[in-house]
Amino acid sequence: MNGINLSAFFVGAATMYFAMYVARIFAMESRTRWQTILGYIFVLWTLLNLKDILITFPSLYTPQMLNAIIICDGWSAISYTVLVFELTQPRWTTKSRLLKLCIPFAAFTLLYAVWPVERVVQAYVCFLFVYAWTIVFIAYFRARRYIRYIRANYSNIDRLDISWLRIVFLFAIISQLAWLATSLIANSIADTIYYISTIVMWQVVLHYSWDIKPIEIEDDTERETDAEKEDDAERMPVREYTFVQRLEELMEQEELYLKKDLTLNELAAAINTNRTYLSDYFSTVCQQTFYDYINHLRIYKKSIPLMEEHPEYTIDHIANKSGFNSTSTFRRAFFKITGQRPRDYHP
Repeated sequence: MNGINLSAFFVGAATMYFAMYVARIFAMESRTRWQTILGYIFVLWTLLNLKDILITFPSLYTPQMLNAIIICDGWSAISYTVLVFELTQPRWTTKSRLLKLCIPFAAFTLLYAVWPVERVVQAYVCFLFVYAWTIVFIAYFRARRYIRYIRANYSNIDRLDISWLRIVFLFAIISQLAWLATSLIANSIADTIYYISTIVMWQVVLHYSWDIKPIEIEDDTERETDAEKEDDAERMPVREYTFVQRLEELMEQEELYLKKDLTLNELAAAINTNRTYLSDYFSTVCQQTFYDYINHLRIYKKSIPLMEEHPEYTIDHIANKSGFNSTSTFRRAFFKITGQRPRDYHP
């Protein structure tokens, strides 16, 4: 198989992959907002891959056509922006924001249409480089803030967690480097890497985010300012947490940690305090997040005793009895806390 045939094969495969999911998503009778957004992202990627079929014809494989394709490919950056911002700030994607995002891409596209010179393409590639790294920078801090928030407020983050985005970023970087290589020098190997990496990247997104239900981060108006914290520190070097006894009673006697969807707000209400004060207790005294605190109790107070008393129990059964929503989450938490896999555990 020569280079052109190899490229044609992967262009076709990538186009069919995205088109298949477009058909699947929009054929669903009911779908979430996120699934709908994924559907439109895949429409964009279907069109971007479909236009690549043009360069599989030798007569159309010209510098002018390659430059036009580079201009079109740049629009894929919008999909990465929507992916990150919608996951870290639900309902971020609106028509007005999308129109604003499209302005620079439309401007370069129009400029190249009326002035098709190499200089425009070079300026566009520089713009894409700056734009991409700006998005990566913003996304990194937004994702970190979001992950910290859900771990500080939720005991079950199976359908909230976006830590898998680092895998997406890895494949996005690989695909964009391959795209840059094919833009500078025609190479069937780079083409292959590009199409495969984009398919893998979006398959990872589908796998981890299909049923995701991202939440909006609440502004904590109860949190003290830095100046107030300094004043408090001078007046009261060691802060007293009057709810600790009630918290221990709820965990020891009522086993509240076994509630699968327990939230920080619910626990704060149960011990008659506010979530900021309680979160501060977990971070400063327990030196862990609410999520880790609850998982620690589940593992040591329920999972391990069950494993020792009933070796005949399955991992799935133990995970369910310990308050975990999924076995995979239980396995990760168990390994993180004990350093051993559940099936290999020994005291």
